[in-house]
This record gives sequence, structure tokens and C-alpha cells, in this order.
Amino acid sequence: MNALLTNPFKERLRKGEVQIGLWLSSTTAYMAEIAATSGYDWLLIDGEHAPNTIQDLYHQLQAVAPYASQPVIRPVEGSKPLIKQVLDIGAQTLLIPMVDTADQARQVVSATRYPPYGERGVGASVARAA
Repeated sequence: MNALLTNPFKERLRKGEVQIGLWLSSTTAYMAEIAATSGYDWLLIDGEHAPNTIQDLYHQLQAVAPYASQPVIRPVEGSKPLIKQVLDIGAQTLLIPMVDTADQARQVVSATRYPPYGERGVGASVARAA
């Protein structure tokens, strides 16, 4: 499989490997980069309880990208428009808060997948390699 299409975090989960991570409640790319250089396998960038905007998340994803730590984005909520935006800025792994039912889980998954498997649209002129 093409390395650009793999998600190292998810691949290691599939293999049952232990991963050590850090929960970031900062809104700055500077702090995300410091954490990314600290040897963690993953960094959860919290948008639910930290005041991260889409722009903040974008800058933190850019800051973490050169390093081995894999970013996990937790947006403030699981609406389809927000999920699409977070994916379009380059997030590969999401932790959606407050998913309490199977129907909510189906809706969230649908927002992450392209037709015919979901409802995600193509924003080719603005999307990063999501």
C-alpha cells in the first residue's frame, strides 16, 4: 500500500501495538511542535474542551506533520460540516465526542466517507491531502 495512504496510528491499533500519547489542550502550533518532538506515538489535539478553531487545528497539524507523532483531532462536536472541514485540513484520525447511539455513529462515519459509502464532498480546490 502507498505510504501516503496509510495511517500509522490506525495501523498500529490494528496490530494491537501499545502506543503512548499525550492530550494537548493548547491552541498553539508551538506547543504541538514541542510535544511532537518528545517521542510520543500520538498527540490528541483537543477541540472540545480547548478553544481551538479550524485555523488553530490546521496550524497544529502543520507543526506536527514533520515528526513521527500522529495527530488525533477531537473536534468540538460531530456535525457533518465540521467533520468535513477537519478532514479537509489534513486530519487523518478523529475522536468525535458525545457519540451515544449507533445511529449517531453511523452519521459520523458517513460524514467521513465519500459516496457511495458516505456523504463527504470533494473540496478539491481547498482540501489538503486528507
